[in-house]
Amino acid sequence: MIRLLIIVLFVAFIAIFSMSNLDATTVWIASFGFSIKMGKLIALLSVPSLILGLLLGAAGDIRQRRRARKAESQLRGAQKQLIELHQRLDQLKPAASSASSAETKHPLPQ
Repeated sequence: MIRLLIIVLFVAFIAIFSMSNLDATTVWIASFGFSIKMGKLIALLSVPSLILGLLLGAAGDIRQRRRARKAESQLRGAQKQLIELHQRLDQLKPAASSASSAETKHPLPQ
């Protein structure tokens, strides 16, 4: 939600700036010069920057989701292992209690 608000504010600022600066300006890149309206130049620079930022942000989100899925699968595996250990413990408790009760009923001769 905050990202959307930032994007809307950014686009609104660029639109207002582009409409306010309609004067032609000569822009030099190395030894190549051309005349362009300042508003167009800002729009032409900001839109690809916005798209690149969105793509990089999406790539980060995808990486983070992948790590979260991996952590969740590890957690599920650990939970299954814990359940198996509890089941083993429950199976060992009756065997241990029956062995101790058998010793009290029939003590071994010494």
